[in-house]
Amino acid sequence: MDTVAALRVFMEVAQQGAFIGAAERLSMSRSSVSKHVAFLEQRFGARLINRTTRRLSLTDAGREVLARGETIVRELATLEGALHDDQALLDGRLRISAPHAFGIRYLGPILARYRQRYPSVTLELVLSDRQVDLVEEGFDMALRIGKLEDSTLVARRIGSIGLTLCASPDYLSRAGTPQHPWELSSHQGLHYRYARHGQRLHFTRGANHHSGTTQAGVTANSGEVLRDMAIAGMGITLQPDFLLDEALDSGQLVRVLPEYDPDVLGLYCVYAHRDQVTPRLRSMIDHLHEWFAQHPLRQVDAADHSGAGVARSKVAAKGR
Repeated sequence: MDTVAALRVFMEVAQQGAFIGAAERLSMSRSSVSKHVAFLEQRFGARLINRTTRRLSLTDAGREVLARGETIVRELATLEGALHDDQALLDGRLRISAPHAFGIRYLGPILARYRQRYPSVTLELVLSDRQVDLVEEGFDMALRIGKLEDSTLVARRIGSIGLTLCASPDYLSRAGTPQHPWELSSHQGLHYRYARHGQRLHFTRGANHHSGTTQAGVTANSGEVLRDMAIAGMGITLQPDFLLDEALDSGQLVRVLPEYDPDVLGLYCVYAHRDQVTPRLRSMIDHLHEWFAQHPLRQVDAADHSGAGVARSKVAAKGR
């Protein structure tokens, strides 16, 4: 039996001064009222009501339960009201912008899970690699990858995305394999139009920082297109690991300069005003943060996907 429900029945008995009065007030049978009171007495291990044929009175324990029970029931009602108000504030639409390839790869199951948790929130997702104007275009939030430009926007980092410099084995056999970032200048590059780092590529090797630039053979606003052109042997490209994992696993692409680590990019939730975060927006930001904390984005292992590693695996396969 529900203790809070039993408390409410007991309080009504005390107020009415009779079981029958409480039963009529609560639209319950007298026996049901008696069972609720008996449940409390058994739970607390004390008699709460003195029953006589002429009148009903509370015991000392009954008076204490009444006083504290009124506080409990009142606070519970306040809590229920507050939660109801919070749920009402969740109702409505969230308009979200996200990078195209990232959204296709990850956001389906993430947003499906969010809708299961918050069915009263309507979602509108716009996938575009263009950096939208949140205020002018009516977006509540954007997911952005990489270095953020200085602005009045608020950003919360929710994950990290690795980058891999790669090319096809065919391209490297024709053009040669660079051994140092400065050697990239003699190679055809497949450049992403919206790269936050510009077209200069930055690397770390141990405690040292290096950079280099490929020739602008092709510039496109689609990482998928650039990946496919790299597979076709058109040049070297720097792309997020999540776009490359299958091509690297299959050997269609191999890492270039595997001993040099490209910068890791941050994944951010970006929104307009810190002091105007609605419960809807807060619920989405927290959901994304929780999701990527539990499902970290895959980082490509350089040793597994270097050109030398692929060559070794082919030799080993022939030996078998």
